[in-house]
Amino acid sequence: MENEIAGYRFKDSRLLETALTHGSYVHEHPVEDVADFERLEFLGDAVVDLVVGEELFQRSPAATEGELTALRARVVSGESLASVAQRLRLPERARLGAGEEASGGRMRVGLASSLFESVIGAIYVEAGFEVTRDVILRAMHDELEATDTAPRKSAKSVLQERAQAEKLPLPAYRVVEERGPEHSRDFVIEVEAAGRIARGEGRSKREAEEAAASKLLEEVGWS
Repeated sequence: MENEIAGYRFKDSRLLETALTHGSYVHEHPVEDVADFERLEFLGDAVVDLVVGEELFQRSPAATEGELTALRARVVSGESLASVAQRLRLPERARLGAGEEASGGRMRVGLASSLFESVIGAIYVEAGFEVTRDVILRAMHDELEATDTAPRKSAKSVLQERAQAEKLPLPAYRVVEERGPEHSRDFVIEVEAAGRIARGEGRSKREAEEAAASKLLEEVGWS
C-alpha cells in the first residue's frame, strides 16, 4: 500500500491500513486481524474541528461567535470534507466489504468524509498535533480560502432573508433520499425558492439543507 497521503508519509503502514478500512470489510473478513477506521475517525473529527476553528479565528478577527460557527460548519461539512478526500483519492483506496461495494458505498459522501477524518486521526496518533495541523491546512487550502469571500451567516439564513426581501415564498425543503446504514446516513435534500430548485447532500438533514441552500444561492446569484 502506498504510504503517502497529502504530503505525509506514514511510518506505520498498519495504521494507515486501519484508517482506510470500513467496518463492512472487517465484518466480511473475521479471520483477518484488522480493525475499522471508526475510532480514528472520532479522533480526526475533533482535530479537524480544532484546526479549522483556530484558522478561522485568526483569519476573521472581526467575526462574531455565530459567524465563526457558520463558517466552520461550511468548511467541515460532509460535502466539503468529501471533496478533500476525493482530491486525495481516499475513496478509491478504501477497503470495503463486497456488500458495501455493490451498494455504491464507495461513492457515498459519508464514506469519503469519514475517510478524511480517519486519516487525519491516524496522522495525529503517529506524528502529533503540529504535523497534523500542517497536513489539514495544506489539504483544505481551497476550502479555507473560500471563506474569505463567503457570507458569514448560514446559507439557510441568507436564502430565507433574500426571499423575504424579494417578497417571495419562503424556501421549502424536502428529503429526497436517505442512503447508507443507520449509523452512517447520507441525506439528499431539495430546496425550492425563487423559482429554482437545488439539491444538497450531507451526513445530517441540517447539513444537507445547508448544502442545498448554498447551491441555490449560487444559481440565483444571491451568494
